[in-house]
Amino acid sequence: MLNFEEKFSVKKTKDIDLLQERIKELYCLYAVSSIASQRGKSYSEIVQEIVNRIPQAWFFPEAAMCVLRIENEFWTSHDKIGETVSLIQTIFIEDIPVGTLSIHYPSDTYQKEDFLEEELALLKKLAVEIAHVLDQKNRTEREEAFLLNAQRQDRLTILGEITAGIAHELNTPLGNILGFAQLIMESNVSEQSTADATKIMHSAIYAREIVKKLMFFSCELPQQFELVEIHKLIQDAIQLLGPSIQKSGVNIEMKPHSKEIFAQVDTIQITQVVFNLLLNAIYVSPENSCITVSILQRDKNVGMLFADQGGGIPLELQERIFEPFFTTKPTGEGSGLGLSVVHGIVKAHHGSIQVASSELHGTTFYIEIPLIQPS
Repeated sequence: MLNFEEKFSVKKTKDIDLLQERIKELYCLYAVSSIASQRGKSYSEIVQEIVNRIPQAWFFPEAAMCVLRIENEFWTSHDKIGETVSLIQTIFIEDIPVGTLSIHYPSDTYQKEDFLEEELALLKKLAVEIAHVLDQKNRTEREEAFLLNAQRQDRLTILGEITAGIAHELNTPLGNILGFAQLIMESNVSEQSTADATKIMHSAIYAREIVKKLMFFSCELPQQFELVEIHKLIQDAIQLLGPSIQKSGVNIEMKPHSKEIFAQVDTIQITQVVFNLLLNAIYVSPENSCITVSILQRDKNVGMLFADQGGGIPLELQERIFEPFFTTKPTGEGSGLGLSVVHGIVKAHHGSIQVASSELHGTTFYIEIPLIQPS
């Protein structure tokens, strides 16, 4: 049996060990908070540094291994982790489980009993600290997204004002260019001069179409709403695009609603929407593929769906396709105004536009506008 002095010595040694463990735990919590507050490092770098620091607080730091899982992402303090015994703690954000934090010992050397009771409490505290880091990251991302969206809306507002002014300024000289070019053609001058004047007229007409698109985008053209049968409107637009469709070798399949659908729209503007969406679809569609145009009715709205079998729009570009002057076409083949004009017209009709795209299934644009415009 141990005498009093020996028992006292064992107790004292055990108390010192536990005190040292408590000091290690406190240092760990302080270190994690310090790492989380660092500036100039990425989120992933901060998390990895935290994961690397955590094993030092365990009773056997040289053998302890930390694993952090957040949804589909993993961070580990060791490259290879084989068979282990472990402590696992779920990480919660607003009472929703988002991942786990776990500490491991190699099972060939250690047992579950080698974990201290105090270490389970520490693991729970660390899980809370990591939840704070994640929550801060989510808040920062939301704030940045809000700021970027606000900046983008501000730029679009300014751009709308600028484009309206540009459109008005260009209309007068373009009208003069067209008028004088026509006078040259009517003056019975040489064939070369007539050919040159014809080129001038075609270029001026093209420029005037760009001005019209600018005015569509800036909502400067007055709207004239009237009840129109939507299937006929789209069919007329397709007929006008007949030469382009025939040249492309693409098929257009119309899927009208079972009944006629009348909607209060600006005929010219909605025709412009159909033109732009079909021309884009034709541009990306391979020969002998099919573009499907469907007409739907949902409650008090009419839906128009345009689906192609092209190569699709990369995910990282889908959020930008409605931005003015953004285009994926080669220089000289697109003004970058087509989809921004479509977006502006749909919004002016109190409607919505959505896009779904993938490499395997092409791109689908879905437009929905009220049957009757709000007064």
